[in-house]
Amino acid sequence: MKNRNISITLECFIKKEDKYLMLHRHKDKKIMPGILMAPGGHREFNEGLFEAARREVMEETGLTIKNLRVRAIGNAYLKDLDKEFYFHMIVSDYSNGVLRQNVDDGEFVWMTKEEILNKSNLLEELKRILPRILSDETEILSYKAIYESGNRMTFFQIESKA
Repeated sequence: MKNRNISITLECFIKKEDKYLMLHRHKDKKIMPGILMAPGGHREFNEGLFEAARREVMEETGLTIKNLRVRAIGNAYLKDLDKEFYFHMIVSDYSNGVLRQNVDDGEFVWMTKEEILNKSNLLEELKRILPRILSDETEILSYKAIYESGNRMTFFQIESKA
């Protein structure tokens, strides 16, 4: 059996008033360069999900968050990197702090849901799930995706609960 290259990650959509914090990833990033996505990152060994979300958000942005809610669970296979990502999509509310930029990661921008959905460089799977993730629905989505290279998604499926 082939060894699998797996990363456990999360994205956290931080809401402040009617906007969400998004990261326009630096064009020199190895994974998804130039793509628009929420702040997040890898979970550490034996780290709880909300603990990881709070840590990643603080490390990347300098912000603290509250009212964390899991909105989607999924996996994506990146064929060009032969890597699997298992992740949680979380929505939270801004609590406090001053946003700090990290030029190595990219640029953080506060955007409305409509502004996010109209961006051509939005992570492809988010185009399919973001309207539900940022809605008042409480159902957690489960889905999977396959990317050939970069943001070129060739397969996407929301799993049925039936």
